[in-house]
Amino acid sequence: MNGETETRMATTTRTIRRAVLATIFAACCALSLAGCKSGTITDSEQACKSTGGLFARRKVTCTGGVGTVRGEPSLGVIGADGDLSGNYKLDATITVEKGEAKAYVSTADSGREEGKVSPGEPLRINAIVGIDGDDEEVSVNLKVLGKEVKDLRYEATVLPQD
Repeated sequence: MNGETETRMATTTRTIRRAVLATIFAACCALSLAGCKSGTITDSEQACKSTGGLFARRKVTCTGGVGTVRGEPSLGVIGADGDLSGNYKLDATITVEKGEAKAYVSTADSGREEGKVSPGEPLRINAIVGIDGDDEEVSVNLKVLGKEVKDLRYEATVLPQD
């Protein structure tokens, strides 16, 4: 073989290696994103009220709403602000005006409390949730069935578990 042929072969080998590495990299990225959930929430509002405190059981109640939900977002239904820690009883009711969604909350025993919400069929979630002192909120994970959910409303309360 002459020098020109060896140079072409070396260049071809490098090109093939780069293509293989790029394919492997793309596959790894796709696999790492496969488990990710994402979605959008627009026009959200929330108001919370906290009662109790130093010597009494602290109860937090939040009400809120969302204009439109798409995909699989997480919705914070209780503003914990890092002030709650331990196991709490969550009582939440979710309603929608248009569309359907599945919803679930992770429970303190590593399980899930889940259900489906649709117009005229509110979802009520009763679960014991673990809240870490660093948690800013208690969230419900949503999965929209179809294109979108409109006018989602919720009321949620947490009380320390007895």
